[in-house]
Amino acid sequence: MTVDELIAIERKYKEEHKTIRLVRVNGESMPDNLNDDIRFLNEGYFEKHHKIKPERKKKLAQKGLTEFEMVMLNSFLGGLSYAFKWSSYDDKDSPIPEMCDGLDSVLDKSPIYDEGGKLYRFCTRDDTLNFEVDKEYTFPHYLTTTKDNNWRDENHMYIITPKNESTNARSIYKLQNHGNENQVTFKRDTCFKITKVESYKTKYEEYKRIYMEEL
Repeated sequence: MTVDELIAIERKYKEEHKTIRLVRVNGESMPDNLNDDIRFLNEGYFEKHHKIKPERKKKLAQKGLTEFEMVMLNSFLGGLSYAFKWSSYDDKDSPIPEMCDGLDSVLDKSPIYDEGGKLYRFCTRDDTLNFEVDKEYTFPHYLTTTKDNNWRDENHMYIITPKNESTNARSIYKLQNHGNENQVTFKRDTCFKITKVESYKTKYEEYKRIYMEEL
């Protein structure tokens, strides 16, 4: 897919959903003919955000990225990251499968993580927390981590040991370091073994530390 083709899909979606039907749900007015998961198409996300600064574009082109892949990288690191996290992509009436294919290609062209040490994910509300020790778990989506452990403590956290060889972890921050987060992303369908789960309490909450090893 090209950027122009993606924008054409977006424009068509906006045209087809120009009129929004509202229904009452639990006392609130909700759109009846819009899938909230792909609302970004109706908002014209790509038409607004597809342009890349010349200096950055030149740098990414030197890494072998196409223009479409550059836009997917920006979207993943920016305001559209949630669109790449769904467990199932095929049931979305949208270009999400092609978007994920583009991001797959970005990761293939990203440097393999080879710095050793653990990686950390500071969990969001959508992350799985109910793991069993010694069980294996495959993440169907991309798993975003950081090599830094200097974030806030009041959070559930995955502590991950990547494989020394043939790891699926990619140092995406070496392509573009969004917010100095030093982001390292695992490819889709990476499998891990849960090695330990521990809890700790703060003044108000209890949080989990989930240790896992890449298989």
